[in-house]
Amino acid sequence: MFSILLFSCKKSKTTVLKKNTNKIIWSLEALESKANQHLDNTKWDSVLFKQDIETYEKYTEVFESYPLNKSPFPVAEYDYAVSSVPFIIEKEKYIFKGVRIGEFISPDSDKVIEKLTLIILTNDKKAEETTLVDSRNYPYLTAQGYFKTSNNKFDWVFSSSPDGFSILLLNMKLFDLRFGETVIIYPQKDKSFLYEQIKDSPNNYESFEKFKTVILNNPKVKNNLLPKKNLFY
Repeated sequence: MFSILLFSCKKSKTTVLKKNTNKIIWSLEALESKANQHLDNTKWDSVLFKQDIETYEKYTEVFESYPLNKSPFPVAEYDYAVSSVPFIIEKEKYIFKGVRIGEFISPDSDKVIEKLTLIILTNDKKAEETTLVDSRNYPYLTAQGYFKTSNNKFDWVFSSSPDGFSILLLNMKLFDLRFGETVIIYPQKDKSFLYEQIKDSPNNYESFEKFKTVILNNPKVKNNLLPKKNLFY
């Protein structure tokens, strides 16, 4: 069921300015044209809309558990595939849980362009985490989810625009991801949280393991893990 929810996409032609090295480049006019298509009921994908209504009816409780309820809505036909990959990072006595959100360069490709790497210090491998990445807002990439730590819950919503403007909103803290696509959250004993935003991404490395090593060796990350910090264990 979750495979259907997280990776559903529909093939069709899209309105674009041009293609360059397998990457679709959208102009403002093309974005406006796509927005108008969504408003035109003659261009709606009725089969997909019916499928979403049936899925919502069956899994309403699941959709309502997210920070934003995901009820069905019609959209124009589109061709898009999205990606969500959870992960765990361990460093000495610390355990981080995280999720990578991205988009395939095409629905037929195996290559993913990562748009957000969200990492939260949990110190618990079994800490609850759930993510819903959504293709229905194409050409905008959207996702949401939550992390539950022993002392707090972190709700988050993410949006990435084709023009390069992306945001992460986590417990009402807004991160402008133009200034760093990797965000690390450090829960505190008093239910507050510290954070770090790093100008780096898994896209810059041959493997995710290399990326994790670089992040853990980042001086700012090391500083936030010093004993003097009021971290919650």
